[in-house]
Amino acid sequence: MYLRDATLEHHREAERHVRILDPDATVATYARFLARMYGFHAAIERVFADHAALTRAGFDPESRCKAPLLAADLHELGLDPNLLERSALPDLVSLARALGAAYVIEGSTLGGTFIRSRLTLDVPMRFLAGYGAATGAMWKVFGAICDRELAGHAARDEAVTAARETFGALTAWLDEPARDAPHPNPALERRLHA
Repeated sequence: MYLRDATLEHHREAERHVRILDPDATVATYARFLARMYGFHAAIERVFADHAALTRAGFDPESRCKAPLLAADLHELGLDPNLLERSALPDLVSLARALGAAYVIEGSTLGGTFIRSRLTLDVPMRFLAGYGAATGAMWKVFGAICDRELAGHAARDEAVTAARETFGALTAWLDEPARDAPHPNPALERRLHA
């Protein structure tokens, strides 16, 4: 896929900021990752849901929504996702730009299944499961939408620019220190800081 080749360096840079597979990763590392991903997904999925051209192109924002999975994982860790900040996003007004951003999100779903298979922490992993057994099929559907809607050079260039900007926004967001969310469970608080 042309988006993969054109954004490979940006993708690799974003991967360097996902620290949950590091040997010293803890439940707190994972909780922070989930909190940051929730802030990014909640913001971008709202844009996708309101993007009429994206829906007309066959991208079903509701079936691809991962914020509820993140929220469930966060709740299980004792965090309230409603108290978490939302990320700033690049301009995603055109269909090509929205597809470029969706490429980043859909690609991270594939990456989540890889991470899930290697994660050794005892943590909830609904988000990392993505679409479950349908993950590969959902990726193929998305690829077909991109092939159809981004057939022209101008649309491809616009999608690549948006994908690069989205990778950049995600990387910056993962690096920003997260605001501490309240931990209502003292036992969980001890576990997170152990």
